[in-house]
Amino acid sequence: MRKKVTKLEMKWVETTIAMDTVNWKGGSIHLEGVKALENKKTGAVRIFPDEIAKAEVRNIAEKYGLLPRDVGTLLIILAKPGNFQEGDLFFKYHLQKMLFYFWKELVDTYGSDELFPKDNFIAAENGPVPEHMDDDLVRLEKEDLITTRYEKRDNGKSKRILLTDKGTTLAKELWSDLPDPYKEDAMKVKERLFLMSPERVRHLVHQQYPEYKNTYVKNDIE
Repeated sequence: MRKKVTKLEMKWVETTIAMDTVNWKGGSIHLEGVKALENKKTGAVRIFPDEIAKAEVRNIAEKYGLLPRDVGTLLIILAKPGNFQEGDLFFKYHLQKMLFYFWKELVDTYGSDELFPKDNFIAAENGPVPEHMDDDLVRLEKEDLITTRYEKRDNGKSKRILLTDKGTTLAKELWSDLPDPYKEDAMKVKERLFLMSPERVRHLVHQQYPEYKNTYVKNDIE
């Protein structure tokens, strides 16, 4: 006779667990703080692949003394598709929009943008922009991982972002630790957007994500 499942047994609550698993290279890793669901009656635990993937990235970030969202930032700056300059971006808007498209690319690759820790995107006049971008750039510069400088362009000044020697070394180690699909998506996005003007990027976002059309109306040329 099949046992009747009670309402209490069906109740799952959010929790965090520690677990041993393997990384993308097949090496053993220990992860802390993996979000899961626990059945308080039976003790059963449900773990979701997305949460394991995010915990792995958080684990890598902690290894290098970074915030989880810094991983995507350094990944994009370092990426060198084709003949592009390694560790260099000519405009801050490049970084803002590349991060936006990087996480959108994860949706196409995995069906979810929850596999990778990300900043909150806000729909500003020059958005979508990462909420903590300015603070993060100041912090990374103070830690001597990046350097920024203003340069004259045809349409005004641009804020150029470059990895320092220390930042390049760290970013390359980070690159080596991360799963290949993340790096492939970063390369794809950087190659696509690097040479685009602010106006072209704005039109691209409006075309692909019309929900931003009413709020994303100002070119970001910094």
